[in-house]
Amino acid sequence: MKSLHAFTRSLIIASAALVSVSASAVDFPLRADDINLNYRYTTTNHWSKGAQTDGFDILAQRHIGNGKWSEFKTDNADTTLNSSRIIYGAKIRAMEAGTVVNCWRNSPENTPGSNHPKVGEGYIAYAGNYLYVRHDDGNYALYAHAQPGSIPTSLCPHNAVYNSTGKAGYVLNSEGWVSGGARITKGQVLGLVGNVGNSDRPHLHVHMQTSADQPVEIKFDHGQTTPFTNQTASVNATWTLLQGKKLPDGEVMIWAPHSVAYWTVNNIPDERMQAWFNHFADSGVMPNVYACTDNGQIYNTGWVPSSGSWQAFHGMTLTAFTKKSNDLAQLGYTRYGWWYCGSVYTGIWRK
Repeated sequence: MKSLHAFTRSLIIASAALVSVSASAVDFPLRADDINLNYRYTTTNHWSKGAQTDGFDILAQRHIGNGKWSEFKTDNADTTLNSSRIIYGAKIRAMEAGTVVNCWRNSPENTPGSNHPKVGEGYIAYAGNYLYVRHDDGNYALYAHAQPGSIPTSLCPHNAVYNSTGKAGYVLNSEGWVSGGARITKGQVLGLVGNVGNSDRPHLHVHMQTSADQPVEIKFDHGQTTPFTNQTASVNATWTLLQGKKLPDGEVMIWAPHSVAYWTVNNIPDERMQAWFNHFADSGVMPNVYACTDNGQIYNTGWVPSSGSWQAFHGMTLTAFTKKSNDLAQLGYTRYGWWYCGSVYTGIWRK
C-alpha cells in the first residue's frame, strides 16, 4: 500500500474544457477513448528527414503479458487485414485550428505489407488520403493515410480516386491543392486512421513544417508517456505528463487524453491509481466517485467535466483524512464525498 497520494487540479487545468498549458503546444491527434481503456498508443521508427524530421507514426497496442504488447486485436488475428489492427478506424483529430490547403480522400487502401501498385506509379501520393492544414501561425500540419472516404467532403472537395497523371515520389497530390479551403477547429474529427499511400500497415502519420519545408517540433498540451524500449513496457509503468513538451526521442508509449465527458473506470489496482488519476485530471475531468475496496488495493472511480477548483486524495489513514479535511476547510473547500475500506480513506473536496 502506498502512502498519501494527491493531485491538485489547479496546477494544470484552468477550466472545464481541455485547455492549453503552452502557447506553442497542440492537441494530441488521437484520444484514449477511441480504443479500449487498457490499450495505449505507441510511436514507431520511420523515415525522418527534411520536413518530416520531427514527425512520427502512431500505432495502438494491447498488453499480451510480460511487458509485451501487440498491435493486433486478437492473438490469432489475420495479419493480411487492415481491420485486424487496433489503430484501424480510430478518429484523427486536429492538433490545432487552421485552413485546409491540400487534401485527398478516396484513394484505395493497401494490403498490409505492401503498397497499392498505383503508389509506385505515382497516381496515389505517398500521404494517401490526407489533409494538409495551414495553422494560423503560418506553419503546416500533415495528417496522412486516412481510410478512403473517411475525410468528409466538407473538408476535402476532391472526389477522384487517382491523380490524373502519374508523378511518383511525391508526398502530396499535385491535384490536391484547394483555394478558400475549409476551416478546422482544434480537436475536430478529420477522418479515420487507415492504410493508404506509402504505408505498410494502418497507422497515423503526422508532422509539422514551415512554409520553407523546415521541420517544426511538435509539443503537446496533454497526455503522458513512458519508454517503449524494445517494444516493451510494464502495465505498472511510471508515466510522465507532457504538459507542453515534445514526445521523448525514440519509441515511446503514449497515454493520450480522454475526451471531456462522463467516464467510469472500475477495478483500478492501487499501484496504477495515481497514473489513472493524473491521466483523467490532465484530460479536463474531475472525480465524483473515488471508492475503494480490499483495504485500498482496488479503486472504483467516476469522472465528470471539471469545474471550479477541486482536490482529491486516496490511500489516507483516518488521521491523515481528518487533517486533510480540516486543512482544506480553512482554504474554503467543502468535502464533496468520502469513502473508506478497512483502514484506508479517500476524499474529494471542491470549492
